[in-house]
Amino acid sequence: MSFYLDDKAKRCVYYFLLTGFICGVVIFCVRLYDPKGMNLILMRFNRWLIVSIACASVIAFLGVLLFLREHKNFYIPLVLKGVLMILALSSLTPPILQFTREFIYFGEAGISTNALLRFSGFILGVSLSVVIFFAAYQVFKALNNFKQRKIFLSASILIFACEYFCAALGALNRLRIIRANDFVFEIMIFDSNNPNFFIYAQVVLIVIMLIFVIATHLKPIGEFANRALLRKEKAYLRDCRRWSVGLFIFAGLAVFILTVLHYYDTKPPAEVQPENYLLENDVINIPLTQVSDGHLHKFDFKTPNGFDVRFLIVKKPAGNSYGVGLDACEICGIAGYYERGEEVICRRCDVVMNKNTIGFKGGCNPIPFEYQVHDQKIFINVNELIKHERRFKN
Repeated sequence: MSFYLDDKAKRCVYYFLLTGFICGVVIFCVRLYDPKGMNLILMRFNRWLIVSIACASVIAFLGVLLFLREHKNFYIPLVLKGVLMILALSSLTPPILQFTREFIYFGEAGISTNALLRFSGFILGVSLSVVIFFAAYQVFKALNNFKQRKIFLSASILIFACEYFCAALGALNRLRIIRANDFVFEIMIFDSNNPNFFIYAQVVLIVIMLIFVIATHLKPIGEFANRALLRKEKAYLRDCRRWSVGLFIFAGLAVFILTVLHYYDTKPPAEVQPENYLLENDVINIPLTQVSDGHLHKFDFKTPNGFDVRFLIVKKPAGNSYGVGLDACEICGIAGYYERGEEVICRRCDVVMNKNTIGFKGGCNPIPFEYQVHDQKIFINVNELIKHERRFKN
């Protein structure tokens, strides 16, 4: 049997991919139309979808082993893998489309550097995934014989099946189909703590495959009827090596994004260190000159009951007023705030604060408390902080 698919098989693959993509778009649109009403329904549906993908991947793996034979019809494993394509795309398409609605964060301008960077990162990620898929397919085609192709294909599907098996156990537990015994609990912990483990496993398999292709495509083997055929074989071997090197570069770039860039994107922002102040007769006084630069300034006060109450001060852009409040809010608790450039950001929900509203009640704003400003100083009675000490209970 030739590895290359005939026109009928290619059309089947296209139909499978298109069907899966359309199903994913429909799921995304349903959630977009009624996010609150459909949230629980789609959450339950997604869990069953994960279980279905796990089952389909196991069946596809067995189908490759049992039905895919040289010189025999390959449409049975093609259909099995087609079902897996549909389910996988139905699961992956909604979160990918959801990213397109998160380029602009709340409080940001419609056109900004951060929004442009998020959009560029989205395009880079999708493009890199497509390029890796196409390059991996070209390298896979370069394998010398049917047995080699079957080994690598089976290994790739097996890794995919293991990935969704771990996710399916968690989904079945949340669906109350299975109980969280020690085995299930350990698998759920592993899956949560190692979200990219199986991606790295696929990358390792790709590297093994491309090294194998390079090693077996260094020079022509056998006799050739004429020099034209020899040149053609050399050109073919050279193309195989180039695709392999390209795939190695693309895979390395993917690992770089998942490790280095992801670390810098998700690492906790630098904490604004608490500053000193003068405490006299249970009254904190802070000179305006200390906090008049427009940046975020944090302070803390240890109450007699042993609570560290954090509060912040920032000069507002409009006028000469100051925003004073706790380093906490009613919505996100004591997650606190940090500074990014000229902006004050909530650590938990990443909302950008309007500096002019700091000190007002409501929303994701620092919780206000009473203070006084006179003689070019801010005065805070420590009893105002003690009132809120329970908020900072660890």
